[in-house]
Amino acid sequence: MRLCSTLTLLLAFVLRPLAVGQDGRLTITVPVVDESAAASPIRTTGTAVFSESAENGKAVCSYNCEIESRNVSQQPIVLLVMAEEFHCSNGLDDKRISGHEYLFERELLGPGRAITYPSGHCTSESMVGPVPSIARVPVAEATTMYVQFQDGTSFGDDKYALHMLQIRRGALKALRRLQEIYQMQGEEKFREALSRQPDPREIREASSVEELFIEPLRRIQREFGTVEASRRIREKLSNAEVKLANLDAKMPER
Repeated sequence: MRLCSTLTLLLAFVLRPLAVGQDGRLTITVPVVDESAAASPIRTTGTAVFSESAENGKAVCSYNCEIESRNVSQQPIVLLVMAEEFHCSNGLDDKRISGHEYLFERELLGPGRAITYPSGHCTSESMVGPVPSIARVPVAEATTMYVQFQDGTSFGDDKYALHMLQIRRGALKALRRLQEIYQMQGEEKFREALSRQPDPREIREASSVEELFIEPLRRIQREFGTVEASRRIREKLSNAEVKLANLDAKMPER
């Protein structure tokens, strides 16, 4: 009797989120499971909605999610690296690594503050693969891979932060160079320098620095002018300098 009761509760939990649309697609909603270590300074919650079907003899799956990652420690966070994994019931899966850099921002991810991932920013493209012989319950997981605190201490393995730290160094070099050109050579030379893509022979992770820092500055320059673009650079560098004194001694050199 106990076994039957347990199975009934389990089946009710698994089947409750299922829905079949008019197009025959199966929609399954599951909670996002935080797989971080017990001592993690980040606690993640949320839901993921999987949409699955079989088309032309192939399994098709996509998902969207809403995730919140909250700083449950007592220390402000400068850098956060998260991993999210999504496993469809038909065997298809996807993994994302996301980095959150606060060095150039005015405010850190302070105690109690959270990052939210609205569904529009957590949506996959359709994944296609063979139809499995056995279906499984879909799973959504989030793991805190690395955290760097304001005082220079960290949680997690430094290897998970190397990419973000290289982008940081590249961005600092590129922004400092642009600021120097504006101050020493004037607006025209500054606009010329801003229009050029970072040189990968000189700037680490040049493509990421271009996407995350330089292109947004170009948009600011086009919409609000050169003086405003220069002001934004000064602001980002000022925010960074305030934090760097505590971080430089413990940033791994690569």
